[in-house]
Amino acid sequence: MYYFFIIFLLFILFFLIFFHFRKRKIIQKICCMTVQEKCCLLNELTEPLGYCYDVCQDIFTSTTDAWQKKFGYGAIYDKFAPLFNMVIDSQPIYFNYDGKTWLIEFWKGQYGINTGCELGVYHADGIIPPSKRKTTIFSAAEKDEYLDMSVKLFRNGKEIAIKEGKHWWQTIFSMGVFSQPKELLMKIHICFPDTRMRNAFVEGLVSAGYDPDSIFLSLCSTDVSFHFVCSHQHCGILRKAYCCLVQHINKFYCWLYRFVTRPFTCTYDRLLYLYYYLPFAFRCMLRLRRYKRRPKPKCRKIRRR
Repeated sequence: MYYFFIIFLLFILFFLIFFHFRKRKIIQKICCMTVQEKCCLLNELTEPLGYCYDVCQDIFTSTTDAWQKKFGYGAIYDKFAPLFNMVIDSQPIYFNYDGKTWLIEFWKGQYGINTGCELGVYHADGIIPPSKRKTTIFSAAEKDEYLDMSVKLFRNGKEIAIKEGKHWWQTIFSMGVFSQPKELLMKIHICFPDTRMRNAFVEGLVSAGYDPDSIFLSLCSTDVSFHFVCSHQHCGILRKAYCCLVQHINKFYCWLYRFVTRPFTCTYDRLLYLYYYLPFAFRCMLRLRRYKRRPKPKCRKIRRR
């Protein structure tokens, strides 16, 4: 029995030494890479998952050809979001325009270990009566229907990032940052193709509970600007209690992520460290918004440096 105990201790000591030198080698490898090489590798790894890395703002954002586009969006997705560690404020705005019912929705909150926000544009094939809007899955806007949108995210009054341009799904995800949804504010600016669509959207905002005085319209263009501070929707006590539990878990995961990757401070360094050292953890980090299982993307094999 004594010999087995000695062998067990030697076995443990061997693995501790092995992982220590492996960790040092990985840290050295990452430190020897240029910022351009790190960002290039990270984008190759994340783009098949529907995201790209913005090194200037140290955030992740969605690509226009993200695989999530084919699933569209509906109210049921928001209902089950906490089951996927997403505690978020959401505000759907429905309105009719050009023979279709449109859905422009915005979200902000905690997505696992990511503080983030989203702004999505969707529509149905025809006019959907109000009684059926909550049960309808709306299709994402096509390329010729993209809107010129800008979203700026603030946390406790401090700006996190801004994303702008023509898109169907503008997003900002800041990894390793923990927030309560009430701590976040979104400044949203949308340019519509004509005044009819803009006015229909504004009517949808007012119907959803927005004060008309809080909506800023441009007199010489088709733009509209407003702030998303809190959701005008209400949820029950049980859902609030469950979301509170999920937030405690998310907060722990944020701490664990920062602790494990503590040799580094930048997101690209932290994630590449996980990619080489703990590949399974790297994959978990990039499940920013995921409701369905999906086959592994067929992307070219990336040679490890």
